[in-house]
Amino acid sequence: MRARPTARGVVLLLAGALLLVAAYWERQAVLLVPASLCLAMLALGAWWSIGAVGSVRIGVPGVIAEGQEASLRIAGEPRHAGARWSTWAPGPERYLLLEGELGPGGRDEVGLGAHPRGRWRLAPVAITALDPFRVMRTTRTVDPRASLVVGPEVLPIPSAALRSNREEGRLAQSRAADNVDAMVRQWRHGDPQRRVHWRQTAKRGQLMVRQEANPASDDDVVVVDTAGAAGADRDAQDRLARAACSLVRALAGSDRTVDVRETGEPSIERADWRDLSAALAAFASMEAVARERAAPRDGVTAHVVALEERAPETWTLPPGSTLWLVAARDAAPRRIAPGSRVRIQRWIDRVGPVRELS
Repeated sequence: MRARPTARGVVLLLAGALLLVAAYWERQAVLLVPASLCLAMLALGAWWSIGAVGSVRIGVPGVIAEGQEASLRIAGEPRHAGARWSTWAPGPERYLLLEGELGPGGRDEVGLGAHPRGRWRLAPVAITALDPFRVMRTTRTVDPRASLVVGPEVLPIPSAALRSNREEGRLAQSRAADNVDAMVRQWRHGDPQRRVHWRQTAKRGQLMVRQEANPASDDDVVVVDTAGAAGADRDAQDRLARAACSLVRALAGSDRTVDVRETGEPSIERADWRDLSAALAAFASMEAVARERAAPRDGVTAHVVALEERAPETWTLPPGSTLWLVAARDAAPRRIAPGSRVRIQRWIDRVGPVRELS
């Protein structure tokens, strides 16, 4: 915080000092009265301005989605009305100076505008106050010590589009390999009826259920192809984050346990995907960076989200997995190569096709 006298304050300071010197030089005690008044007015102005600036609070916008307008709140007391404030708009390039003054209630709301996905450090807010006598100008810089977190836009995905044929795919694979015995176990209390393996039950004479990686929950593994998006422009990475976040949110809304993984270097934070703010903040930090070593695939993938222009069509995915492809709005539809065992089934955001392995 720094305080300095205004032009009027400088005049009063000089006048008070000269009157003090004159009173001492001329031995005139009566000159001490106007000298004291000048200096007292200056001291009162400094006390008022320091107190006014010191009690101002900054309200940060927190977590928002793409396309939403962010605003910074400056809150004080009615006596702060008229105080000037200034700050810089956050973003990739801080060049926009924002300034204004507090309203009649000592408050103001600063529009920061719309920002792309990411975390943008909020600049300190400088607040300048003048006392009622206009003799002191006090400027204090208040650092919000926070960032504007912008997550991807969440697109609606119907629940019917989230069905995965993992179980059927595993069974088909196991029948082809004649390895059903390794895929079943004896029934336990609490196992749902839909997991009962009726053929093995009849064969063994006791109730058998299909063995799953985690029988206690309906886990969904979502793999985001960040390695494939490495080197793509920001718009392409934002499309990938938008689709992946929308899919994860839709799955979590069905009371499922969602496990999010990346093919590239880890950048998506762990979060409670049922919480919108937490999900937006997690995907706000997503960066497409390739790994030095390829990430291992354990064969439990349910959903893969990738850019259509960099689709991992050479991957060997478990039967029943769903490959969600996100295309640019002006991109021409891609043709499916014969024998690829993939068919176009639906669209994630009315732009990018979804392909389900047969």
